[in-house]
Amino acid sequence: MKKRLLSTLLAFAMIPGLCMSAVAAEEENPWAGIDTSEYMEINFYVPGDPAADWEEIITPVNERMEKLINTKVNVHFVSWGDYDTKLSLFLAGDEDVDLIYGASWLGYTDYVKNGGYYGFDWDFVEANMPMSAKNQAESSWKETLYDGLYYGVPNNMVSIGWNGAWTRQSLLDKYGYKAEDINSYEKLIEFLDCVAADTAETGVYAINPQGNYPMEAFHWFTTRYHLMDVNAGAAHWMVWKYNTGKEFAVEDLKWFAETDEYREFCLQMADFYKKGYFPASVISNASTLDDNFYAGTGAFLNAGPSSKESITAQLGGETPAFMNCYWDDECVTRRGNYFCYATCLTPASQKKERAATALDVMKFDPEINMLLVGGIEGRHYVLNEDGTKYTPGPEAADYAYNSFANQAAIQNDANPTQALAEDMQPYQDMYEAAIVPSETFPINGFNYDSAEYEAEISALSALFNEFRFSFCFGLFGDDTEAKLDEFIAQCKAIGIDDVCNDYREQLKAYIAG
Repeated sequence: MKKRLLSTLLAFAMIPGLCMSAVAAEEENPWAGIDTSEYMEINFYVPGDPAADWEEIITPVNERMEKLINTKVNVHFVSWGDYDTKLSLFLAGDEDVDLIYGASWLGYTDYVKNGGYYGFDWDFVEANMPMSAKNQAESSWKETLYDGLYYGVPNNMVSIGWNGAWTRQSLLDKYGYKAEDINSYEKLIEFLDCVAADTAETGVYAINPQGNYPMEAFHWFTTRYHLMDVNAGAAHWMVWKYNTGKEFAVEDLKWFAETDEYREFCLQMADFYKKGYFPASVISNASTLDDNFYAGTGAFLNAGPSSKESITAQLGGETPAFMNCYWDDECVTRRGNYFCYATCLTPASQKKERAATALDVMKFDPEINMLLVGGIEGRHYVLNEDGTKYTPGPEAADYAYNSFANQAAIQNDANPTQALAEDMQPYQDMYEAAIVPSETFPINGFNYDSAEYEAEISALSALFNEFRFSFCFGLFGDDTEAKLDEFIAQCKAIGIDDVCNDYREQLKAYIAG
């Protein structure tokens, strides 16, 4: 217990502006100045399924939460397959929803504009979230700022990472490959072709993804073609090709669907579908890529080298194999936005202030934060001597590090990071050596004001949603190019060029400062 407390305090002491004495002693409660005399229960909705040991985590969390702010947090898990469709229902005036997961890929901007999330000002932050006001990275706030108000609290963490492809060593052995042989997209496809050819006999799909999680997310578009993007997953998504030798210019941002690269991507997905890479019913597939991989019905998992221990723990004795096939000499990495996910307040909630304080506690009380981030030290994760690195514990499969923290957006840069396996560290070193400065692609923190084109974007979004997943999973087959031309023509008729030009002009003004 002493080791865990000391390690936790050391980690949190590294947060800029976070005074050690503010967290070291229980009697110095940072939230003591807030009136929490009335007991309240807060409902927090997040996507995913509860970990096997969830109750062992949330019970002591709530015991301490009640001690600090007289509040209990009820976490409601909603499966990933249902969350997208149910989100609008949760936000449609349900006063029982106080905190909720929001993300750019879940139409965050649209919900902000339509009043789905509650907007608050800095006075609200200072009054109800004193530790976030002091310690949340200043630049992170502007990423959820719209029309003078904040509509979410993002992670207080920006990490450098790079995803690769994982498979089972047994599958590589079956088809005569070594992991180091799979060092390019072409070699990966060669291997996955072998898997797909045997699916009818083995029941193992080359790629077995969730139907509403598109193939673009698995690097087959942006990383494959050396692209950086803005508004990824939106109808007015734009990309910039970074390996041309030219410095970034706003004018060089191209609407994704008109690029040669996206056409190649769509045709490749159609080829994958023909070969049987995906289940025929892929669009209605509700189970995740990860779950299908661990269940043995998928050969491909998209994750970084830091995932080795957690993947091994969940494979039940089988050996995973990392394939560095996405990387080549022209690839670069960059620090992304703080806002990828955020925790949002809802307009109908009758407990907004207390909900904000509860979130503040989850983010910045060391004991609560580390329970939610990592679980129980010694069981779910093991800290090194100075508390800055962790390795998965013997029961890591029952509470994966950062799994809930991602959905709750409660991570901090001060949280311990994973100590990589010796054979994985060179990959991470390579990715970190390729970091480019933010000035290379200076779009972080920019929020597009689409007020002038609300109607057009609404119509474009509906059209995009109609076509996107069919492109991503190759369902148009031989008609893919004709369907892409049809999609582009319809978007042009609605006004995509005007929207993109407006976006570029606003971004240009933002960069100019």
